[in-house]
Amino acid sequence: MIREPRAVLAPALLLMCLLAVTSCSQIVEPVVTMTGVDFRGISIEGLSFNLMMDVENPNGFGADISDLEYRILLDNAEVANGLQEDTIVVPAKSVVEVGIPFVIVWSGMDKSLKKLLDGEKHEWRLKGSVKLSKGAMSRVFRFSENGTFDAPRASDIEIDLDL
Repeated sequence: MIREPRAVLAPALLLMCLLAVTSCSQIVEPVVTMTGVDFRGISIEGLSFNLMMDVENPNGFGADISDLEYRILLDNAEVANGLQEDTIVVPAKSVVEVGIPFVIVWSGMDKSLKKLLDGEKHEWRLKGSVKLSKGAMSRVFRFSENGTFDAPRASDIEIDLDL
């Protein structure tokens, strides 16, 4: 007895689809943590920085991280945003540091500086999303981190320029 190819392919295709769905459902969300800000330079547009983030892949397989998008809010006002479109390879169960460039423009900076040099407590929030891919499978995860900091008083800051 000769079986039709469809009769053999249908169960195999169904099994492959089930394996793909179950493996995709077991992807553990990556952990994105802001670790700091590196000053890159000064220009006529403003101040250039790299927002430094650790991206942790807790999964037992290496994956590609891409489309890392973020917003930084201070006291619920957006002060920076950025997008890292380059693909970053994150090995299984490891952490990779990512630097995302952003610029704080001169226009409007005087109001922000006054607020951040008032000696008061301020809230910050990092919000964003990241795409984790393995082969043809990909998933977008959202992240959010927040905290507070005590701003210095402008009168307490000393600048010493050795020229």
